[in-house]
Amino acid sequence: MGSIRRVCRNVRHWRDAAMALRWTGAAMLEAAKGFRRLKAHMQLPVLREALAALQEQNASNTALASNTKAA
Repeated sequence: MGSIRRVCRNVRHWRDAAMALRWTGAAMLEAAKGFRRLKAHMQLPVLREALAALQEQNASNTALASNTKAA
C-alpha cells in the first residue's frame, strides 16, 4: 500500500473513477516489481492438504456432536 500511496500522491485533482483506477493500476504494477516469492512456497500444497484434512475432521466432529444432542 505504501507504493500505491507514493505513486498516487502526485495526483492533485481526481477527475473520475476511471482516473483513480488507472493510477491505482499503474501503482500496483510498480509495486509488483518489489514483490518477493515466499521462502516456503514449495510447502504450500502440503499446508493446503493439512488444512483440508483438519477442516474435514472438524466438520465430522461437529456433525457427530449435533447427532448426539439430537438423540
